[in-house]
Amino acid sequence: MKMVELAPSLKKIYSDIKFGSLIVKNVQNENKSEVLEQQKQKLERMIQKNSMEPNQDRLIQNYNFFFNRWGKTYPIEFQIKTIKKGGKFPQVSVLVDCMFLAELQNRILTSGHDLDLIQGKLVFDITEGGEQYLNINGKKQELKKDDIILKDENGILASVLYGPAKRTAIIPKTKNALFFAWCPYGMDKELLTNHLNAILKNLILVFGSVSSELNIHT
Repeated sequence: MKMVELAPSLKKIYSDIKFGSLIVKNVQNENKSEVLEQQKQKLERMIQKNSMEPNQDRLIQNYNFFFNRWGKTYPIEFQIKTIKKGGKFPQVSVLVDCMFLAELQNRILTSGHDLDLIQGKLVFDITEGGEQYLNINGKKQELKKDDIILKDENGILASVLYGPAKRTAIIPKTKNALFFAWCPYGMDKELLTNHLNAILKNLILVFGSVSSELNIHT
């Protein structure tokens, strides 16, 4: 596992912050998996039958406490509302879809990275405001003060408000992946562990045996 640190400045502002990581190695990313598509359809039906509105969900409310500071809404809330109205899961690739399936099931913010594209140690930190990185959509993104970021020796890899960077995005040829669960206001370690294991379970459905490593970072 690459070294992961939490900057003291981050802990000072978000004292109960937690992150979980899952590394999977030697998998052959695929465009699509029928067994995974079946799992997507099953979760779509569950979300559509659930009478509770997403903004009433305790986990979503906790994330919105962060996002609302900047006049934004937790993206998972929007995605669940879309599915409740009859929308479908997006289809990107097996590695990304396994992550997204667990993310919507557990409502825990998650980022996926190509492990082989990360340079040096990883640090979670707080923004001063004005930092920039190339977003996953290929556009330059300027960050706001007190956002939470992940960076390696070459720069920013993701932020809570604006998502992952293009530089380490999971792509079709990715064979080794790193998933991070982000919990700004703390979370029971068991919930984090269960969420990462849900991603792993989805991967095992597709690939069978998967080499993995799971860690909690506080």
